[in-house]
Amino acid sequence: MSALARFESFMENMVEGSVARLFRSPIQPAEIAKRLERAMETQQTISVRRVIVPNFYRAFLNPQDFTAFQPIRAEMEREMATYLADLAQERGFAMLEHPRVELSADAGVGRHTIQVVAETSSAPATPAADHTQVFQPAQAQPGQSRTRLLLNTPAGRHVIPLESTQLTVGRGLNNDIILEDTRVSRHHAQLRYRARRFWINDMGSTNGTFVNGEQIEEKALRDGDTISLGGLELTFKES
Repeated sequence: MSALARFESFMENMVEGSVARLFRSPIQPAEIAKRLERAMETQQTISVRRVIVPNFYRAFLNPQDFTAFQPIRAEMEREMATYLADLAQERGFAMLEHPRVELSADAGVGRHTIQVVAETSSAPATPAADHTQVFQPAQAQPGQSRTRLLLNTPAGRHVIPLESTQLTVGRGLNNDIILEDTRVSRHHAQLRYRARRFWINDMGSTNGTFVNGEQIEEKALRDGDTISLGGLELTFKES
């Protein structure tokens, strides 16, 4: 049975009185579930090894539409979270935490309309330093750029193409290159292409940025340079 079929089966087995009232609403539970699914599909972070999707979803309804869901709101939120977890597993997606869903009323939302906001939040447990995870920006297309960073981890060598003239590197999820490693700051360093070369500059990181063993604030990179972000080493390659 698919994730959506399991969710619909749950709704059919809810308390009869609540369901009868609910299904008179112009918005059906399956419609909300499909909007959550769409948010999951459109807000992905592409990883070297996996695809990360949001784990916190908020669905906003007009107050008049929201009223119909009040009797079973808590059960629906829990079941929709389970639906999203099952859906992610079916499609091979990963979440940093078990998903959470909130249904809310918002007077700014029109009648018979559903607005969804999806976010990715960091998991409470921080990966150990010897289990570095690498995430690349969704627009990156491996193989199209000769300039790249090489990173060796226990899982193997990762190639990170540098396909933009400006890239931020760090542990935070809003970076262009995300390195989930305890030694790396949330916003650790920035790579910029100017004067026909890539330059790296430190962004006030806790553990510092080093090139070939020398701590730097800013430095032009050359083929084969070793970059250390707080002890996590990458190799800069141009050929």
